[in-house]
Amino acid sequence: MEDHSLRVPEQDLRAFVQALFLSAGLETANAATVTDSLVTSDLRGTHSHGVIRVPFLVDRLINGGATRNADFAIVEQAPATALVDGDRALGAITATRAMALAIDMASTQGIGMVGARNSDFIGACAHYAMMALPAGMIGIAWTNGFPGMTAWGASRSSIGNNPIAFAAPSLTRGPVVLDMALSIAAGGRIRVAAKNGERIPSDWLLDRNGHATDDPQALYDGGALLPLGYKGFGLAVFGEILCGALTGSRILAEIPAWHKDTASAVANGHVHIAIDIAKFIDPQAFKARVDAIIEILKAAPLMSSVQEILLPGERAWKTHQLNECQGIPLTDAVVNDLQVLAQRLRVDVPPSLAPADTVTF
Repeated sequence: MEDHSLRVPEQDLRAFVQALFLSAGLETANAATVTDSLVTSDLRGTHSHGVIRVPFLVDRLINGGATRNADFAIVEQAPATALVDGDRALGAITATRAMALAIDMASTQGIGMVGARNSDFIGACAHYAMMALPAGMIGIAWTNGFPGMTAWGASRSSIGNNPIAFAAPSLTRGPVVLDMALSIAAGGRIRVAAKNGERIPSDWLLDRNGHATDDPQALYDGGALLPLGYKGFGLAVFGEILCGALTGSRILAEIPAWHKDTASAVANGHVHIAIDIAKFIDPQAFKARVDAIIEILKAAPLMSSVQEILLPGERAWKTHQLNECQGIPLTDAVVNDLQVLAQRLRVDVPPSLAPADTVTF
């Protein structure tokens, strides 16, 4: 279990992380966009894609792997589709603009699909899928990435875990959100375990020699994630086809490890889809039907070892509400990394994240 010894007010964390990105060279709007993707992930309890990623993303800006003042461009556009080029911006910037464009097109066409190329690590796909919810839409986001996962039956990595997310609204139950890597466990989750000195289940990872291991550090020493069975591998293949081949982006081994090689462009691709519910059914009727689905599933008889049936995204929704009130929990290791980065960038650490003897500038 993670030892979250500190809870930080959401606004403190947002202001601090945004200041770090500003100091690293992002303009205000883009710094806010990247910050939102990370802090929202921590709010939802997805700490593998939260502020733990800040030092790596800052290094990408400083070392040249990502463009600080990128020139986002629409390359091709039809009434319901578009292809955009991110100009090597941090992935959250390109993904946010791509999803906003998909939502705009769906408002008139019923559906919008945007492919993005020349991008970077986008973080939690759920963040972009959920952008569709306030517009009364269903959202889908999918990305390819560094090939850190094995093909089904292989002992070495050759394909990305290519995460995908879906988000749909309900009437009274909160959003239904499925966000999943196509490996048994996401690489970010394994990084959290390594950061906290934890062991992992031995069916998550192979070491560099192709043997199962419970040591999360093995992933960073040449190991490989295991796919979520042959079905997870099959979906990962289509992630390469839709996010890579269709958008003209890099695929498979063409994509470098964004967190290690911070001076090289990632140039991966992603796909964003928005579906306007009102073009199919009355939105309130739709949400009521989703409520009915949830209620029927939660009323199913339980196995003896199970206390409650949880729908996709339900735990994250409850965690989000709790953390908004009580503050975002961060481990000592993550807080220390942020403090070190702040000293390096000469950014003041807010009192809620700083020990009494922290130096400010």
